[in-house]
Amino acid sequence: MTAFFEHNHTRYERKFVVEGKGRAYGEMLIKQNPANFHPIFQLRSINNIYFDTTRFKNYSDNFEGNSNRQKIRIRWYGNTFGYIKNPILEFKIKRGELGIKKSFPLPDFTLESGFNAFQFEKYFEQADLPTAILEIMKSQAPRLLNTYQRTYFRSFDHAFRFTVDDQLEYRSFRNQNNQFLEIIKDDNKIILELKYEQKFGNNAAFITNSLPLRLNKFSKYIAGLELLKSGFI
Repeated sequence: MTAFFEHNHTRYERKFVVEGKGRAYGEMLIKQNPANFHPIFQLRSINNIYFDTTRFKNYSDNFEGNSNRQKIRIRWYGNTFGYIKNPILEFKIKRGELGIKKSFPLPDFTLESGFNAFQFEKYFEQADLPTAILEIMKSQAPRLLNTYQRTYFRSFDHAFRFTVDDQLEYRSFRNQNNQFLEIIKDDNKIILELKYEQKFGNNAAFITNSLPLRLNKFSKYIAGLELLKSGFI
């Protein structure tokens, strides 16, 4: 898999987790930053289905902080259930502190009560995916459904992007007959994330040092499995 992704651009992702504060607080900090950030999208809902192996290798590698690790997910925007338009299969690969994201468009599908993991097997076979990616997905199964609200900001020079996430929700994703009734809400925190390409790394401290926050490590996939205590892990 390394060879397949080796020619993609790498970037840094720096996260700040704030407890007990609302979205307005995070957005205020970003707007006051000397890098002159401004909104680039309206608030929108993000949905993710995370995938992992039977032994939860992706979870273990991320939880243990292995330098070479990955997360695999299907992402879409808007309603969580019903007819899902324009979903994207995303691979997030970490090599030390640097990240690579590779995306593949998928066909529309319907997510509803009773959905099972085996439906994804046929779904991926019918998608127009590279052979190498299709082979990887044969070893993966859906493990977690995650939703949240996000706003986006970009610096004046377009080199940096900030996002603010809140209203995090997690649902288990089992192999059969998912009713999606078990839900954990984590609405006491906001996640600020600064994203920038490797070539702009020398300028990042100018932005982060202006924040009254400390860098954190945070994974929605890890947090969701830990909160649900689903019995898989």
